[in-house]
Amino acid sequence: MSTHAGGSARLDAFWERGRTEGWADVDQAVTAAAEIVGKPIVVREEAFLASEPVCGFVATLERAHLIMISPTSSGTFRSFVIGHELGHVLHDHQEASAQSAYIRDVIPDLPEYKVERAMARGLFENEFEREAELFADRLAQLIRGHRDRPSAFRGVFG
Repeated sequence: MSTHAGGSARLDAFWERGRTEGWADVDQAVTAAAEIVGKPIVVREEAFLASEPVCGFVATLERAHLIMISPTSSGTFRSFVIGHELGHVLHDHQEASAQSAYIRDVIPDLPEYKVERAMARGLFENEFEREAELFADRLAQLIRGHRDRPSAFRGVFG
């Protein structure tokens, strides 16, 4: 597993907090993750991603993590992409510089940022992507488990 020692403690704190607080949406998870990592996590839809081969990515800046996602009208899609990117943040994937090369190709004016590749759903041989996908799946299960009505399940991740 590629998680650094600090990442493991962060993950444990994140999942415990989710169980305790009973998150009903991904935005609650983003707020908690920001508090756990001690740095704001900003989520933005970016139109330029609509024509790129990725649906989202996270850029780790000095004072914040910036999650950029492709515009979507689907709350389910939005939630899963954000969950995937939170997986990268909480697993400390931003510490691996090799992952940033791809995003530097897509967005060349961000070379000074530590950037993580995102939503490479077909690249499960990449351990970082596999961890982020599993994280997003687990987050979806946690959120579904705290919905009040079974009909509300349709609103979270399908």
